[in-house]
Amino acid sequence: MNVSNLSGISIPNSSPDKTIVTQDIEARLAAIDNAQAKLDQTDTAILESDMQPASAETLAMIAAQQKQVVVTMVSGNPEQAIAIALAQSIEAYGKQLELIQGWTNGGVDMFESALWLMLADLEEGGIQPEEMEDLFQIALMDIMIHPEQYGLESWYAANKTDISHILESTGSGSHGLHESNYDTPEKLAAVTKKLYKGIMDNATMPEGSLLDQVMTDLEGAGGSDALYKQINDNYYDDYGWWANGTSDDLSPMLRLFVLSEVLQNNPQMTQEEVELILTGSLDDIDAYIARTFGLDQLGQPYTALTYLCANSTWQVQDGYTYGDQIDWMGNGIDNSDLVALYTQFPPRELTDEEIEEINRIGDQVKMLQQTLKYWLSICRDEQMAIARNI
Repeated sequence: MNVSNLSGISIPNSSPDKTIVTQDIEARLAAIDNAQAKLDQTDTAILESDMQPASAETLAMIAAQQKQVVVTMVSGNPEQAIAIALAQSIEAYGKQLELIQGWTNGGVDMFESALWLMLADLEEGGIQPEEMEDLFQIALMDIMIHPEQYGLESWYAANKTDISHILESTGSGSHGLHESNYDTPEKLAAVTKKLYKGIMDNATMPEGSLLDQVMTDLEGAGGSDALYKQINDNYYDDYGWWANGTSDDLSPMLRLFVLSEVLQNNPQMTQEEVELILTGSLDDIDAYIARTFGLDQLGQPYTALTYLCANSTWQVQDGYTYGDQIDWMGNGIDNSDLVALYTQFPPRELTDEEIEEINRIGDQVKMLQQTLKYWLSICRDEQMAIARNI
């Protein structure tokens, strides 16, 4: 639950005087009563949380209720400095809770957190030509999880088959030529360019959104023409082929599938281990997989590739024109499998350090609750005093 962006609230800088009409005072008192009712609800939630271990979800709910108290009061509050201070406090611990929830809740929240992290990793050091396919994968997966944010519901529904094939057959380590409409670099490049143009022509991208940032990066790297050229001219380069051992990197989609399978069997992963899967080198990921899961059925140390194939619908297939390739069994990745990937993305258990942080935030929430009560009391006394002097 988003409890951020309170600091942008517009607070009028006015002070009470004897000319304020009775109706205005009554309206302000009603606002105070409304805020008090919301605060009473928060009190109940805090009491309930005291009877059991604090959770990020409960604290986020309380923070959202406290935010509503500030929003209710802010339009008639003459104490601007107090309102801003309270808003900043709620915003600060609200962001901390969102961060913890984003990396532990699983589902879309964790999936989206992973996309942001992989984007930041790709941006570090500048976008290289072979990274454009990985960037575009992030754009497609962002649209996939919430097309409504970009006004792309109809566009996504009409193009999801192409999207699933591009996710399967482009990106670092993901190269492979499969179904007839996607079985040459030229065909894949053409479909990718069509999707790219469709996004640019149809999407409404809020500034600072994930899609906005990715497409800005891609445009800066040469746009659809450069992406087309990279796929068409360099498809057989080493970076694209994981199964035959030449790629030293993995696409965002493959990283998410690997992480999903690892989390299913090892939910005790630390945040550092999660980030290793999402941004680490293939050698480091292989070493972690072997260290965590030991030997495969042939008595060999697991690698990311052998572990993924042993636990999912991915397989190694003889390539049509170029060595071994990674392949999703069936006629491309079915859309329902992609939906399952992000909606059922496994949660990660909280570490001891994160539990300590949640408990610390819980103490902050309780302190702010008392401050809000005191603030409402002062506001009420002030309005009553003004009313008596009319």
